[in-house]
Amino acid sequence: MIGDGHTILAKIALTIIVAACLVSAGYSGGTGTPPDDADQVAEPLAGTAWDLVAFRADNGSVAAPLPGAQPLIIFGDSGTLSGSAGCNLYAASYRINGSGIKVEPVAVTAAYPAKAQELMQQESRYQELLVAAASYRIEDERLVLSGPSGRDLLIFAREELPESVPLLDTEWQLSRYCTEGSTVVSPVPGTTINLTFDPDGTLSGSAGCNAYSAPYRVNETGIAVERIIATKASATGPEGIMEQEATYLALLRTAAGYRIVGDTLVVIDGNGRAILFYTRCSEGTEREHR
Repeated sequence: MIGDGHTILAKIALTIIVAACLVSAGYSGGTGTPPDDADQVAEPLAGTAWDLVAFRADNGSVAAPLPGAQPLIIFGDSGTLSGSAGCNLYAASYRINGSGIKVEPVAVTAAYPAKAQELMQQESRYQELLVAAASYRIEDERLVLSGPSGRDLLIFAREELPESVPLLDTEWQLSRYCTEGSTVVSPVPGTTINLTFDPDGTLSGSAGCNAYSAPYRVNETGIAVERIIATKASATGPEGIMEQEATYLALLRTAAGYRIVGDTLVVIDGNGRAILFYTRCSEGTEREHR
């Protein structure tokens, strides 16, 4: 199960790079306001993604990451990086000066908790080495991060983006969403929230209790959602369903960008924050919902 989980997480982690796309390709109709980067200088690693292939173990030896749980790193614009530490997602600020690199303390989500002892140890070591990096170099499609003494700490291979599925005429089911304080949570058990984008410029779905629809505009990576209309039913259970519905619709109104990687759709707000995570419904499930 670790391998399958990492595959999903790696795909989700890749979506965070859309924050960089929002600056150059964001939809002007979005409700959020992307940060002004007119004076930013593009970092040499910006827009690249890498899979870990080797790291410096506690005993000083060079070790390979656990099979199916290789950490992933994505460098965004404006000095941000993110990825999967093998199980959990992480994000941090970084600075580059020539061949020097400085990674600030890493923030890690607990939305996907690591349960295996070996995996937790690897994640901890990976985060420690990432923050300890002092320089970098790229050799033969390999990214090497080294410590202050020049000893190699982390070695990555360039990540290839997987094939994506269409945004339109696909039914998406909510799998995670971001609450106040940027905590990522799963939907209330026993509830289903879905979303479909029709080619006529209308999106629709179920918010858990009520049906909703709205006009939308979209370009390659940007999206704007306008005037969401929902039915007025009220459900008494499961507990929290109506509060969740209100949160979901409020988040959808702030949509400014999106990214599809594999079977995962992530909606981003105007500040580059991933707020809604969907998975593609299977063909049979789509027919059941229609």
